[in-house]
Amino acid sequence: MRHALTAALLITALSGTPFASAEPLPYNRVTLNESAQTEADNDLLVAVMFAQAEGRDAAQPADEINRRMDWAVAMVKDHPEVKVQTLGYQTSAIYDKSNVRGWRVNQSLRLESQDSRLLGDLIGRLQEQLQVQSIAYQVSDERRRSYLDALTDTALKRFQARARSIASSLGRNSYRVVRININDGFYNPAPIARGMVMSAAPADAAPAPPRIEAGTQQITVSIDGEIELSEN
Repeated sequence: MRHALTAALLITALSGTPFASAEPLPYNRVTLNESAQTEADNDLLVAVMFAQAEGRDAAQPADEINRRMDWAVAMVKDHPEVKVQTLGYQTSAIYDKSNVRGWRVNQSLRLESQDSRLLGDLIGRLQEQLQVQSIAYQVSDERRRSYLDALTDTALKRFQARARSIASSLGRNSYRVVRININDGFYNPAPIARGMVMSAAPADAAPAPPRIEAGTQQITVSIDGEIELSEN
C-alpha cells in the first residue's frame, strides 16, 4: 500500500511539471521590423475657429456667442465644398480671488475642405467675428488609402528579405513567421504657425486671408514581427 501511494504521488507531481506541457519552448526566435515610406501631397485643409465672450452674468455672453455662431454657420453653408461642425460649448466662471466676478462662454467651429483657396478666403471673412485656433493641412483619407496597398507590399517584401538574410547569416536553411503586425500609421496634421493668422486687424477692416502652403507629408507602413529559425 505504501509503495502504491508513493507511486501515485510521484505521477501526480510529474504531471504538474513543465515537462508534461505539449507546447514547445520558444528557441531560435528573432524579432525584426521593416517599413516603407512615400511623400504625399497634402490635399485637405482643416481649420478650427472659436468665439469667446465675457459678461457679468452668463446670459449675455451666451447670447453673443450664439449669434456669432449662427452667423458663421450660415456663411459656411453657402459653400457646400466646405464641411462644418460645431465643437464644444463651454461656460465657465471668472473668479476674483474667491468671488465670481463674471462668466466666460466659448464655442469652436471646425471647417475642412479640399478647396484650400476657398477655405482660406472664408477664414479671412469669418475672422470678423471669430478667432483662429489652428489651421492644419492633412492628407485626405481617400488619398492616403490609395498609397497603402503598394506600401504594404513593399514593406512585407523587405521583411521577408531581411528574414531570409538573418536565417542565412546564422547558418539556417529556413524560417517560419510566428507573429506579424502591420501598422499603417497615424499621420499628424502639419500645423501652420498660429502667429500667421492670429494677429489683430483694425476694427474697421476685415483681416486679410492667411497665407497657406499645402506641402507634403510622409505616409509610412511598418511591419514588425517574430520569426523562428529552422533547427538545422
